Amino acid sequence: MNAETRFDAGELPRLPADYRAPLWWGIVGLILVESVVFATLITSYFYLGIDQPEWPPAGTKTPDLVKPTLGTLVLMASSLPMHWADRGITRGNQTALRWGLLLSIALAVTFLVLKYIEYSEMGYRWYTHSYGSISWTIIGFHSTHVVALILKTVVVSALAWIGYFSERRSLAVKVNGIYWHFVVAVWIPLYATLYWMPRVLK
Repeated sequence: MNAETRFDAGELPRLPADYRAPLWWGIVGLILVESVVFATLITSYFYLGIDQPEWPPAGTKTPDLVKPTLGTLVLMASSLPMHWADRGITRGNQTALRWGLLLSIALAVTFLVLKYIEYSEMGYRWYTHSYGSISWTIIGFHSTHVVALILKTVVVSALAWIGYFSERRSLAVKVNGIYWHFVVAVWIPLYATLYWMPRVLK
């Protein structure tokens, strides 16, 4: 029995928390698949607008920048406490883990609230025209990911507060962090497409 699998009585065996773990490769595979889906949505946005005389269509207000930019900054900021939590448990810092996870959740919820306010004020819906359909689809798809991310992190956070994680048992925290950073990073090209391209292409 080597050092990686040796454990004391009453303690779970130490498992790898890096690329050697199947769960690590599972989340990498999921990210690759979802990257293709997001790329397809962006391509669809430009494909639908290529033959249109105006994009957004005439009579459709160009998306405002204030709320989405603020939301983008909030979502990007959420990666910082998540990184703090990840590094914290690697060093056995339970306080960093617990509060880092909670701060990330709070920032992600704030992002969703801003997105809800923004789209409740839109003058079009998903069924109004093709521009509305693809815009709402992109926002809805990404927002669904943020909701799933929050729910998943709530579970990880609950386990953190009962002391489940340690330096030796941190794979779930790391995998959760990897996916969190992906959902944050993938929003940046979506933000640029939805809010800046209508201004650039005019």
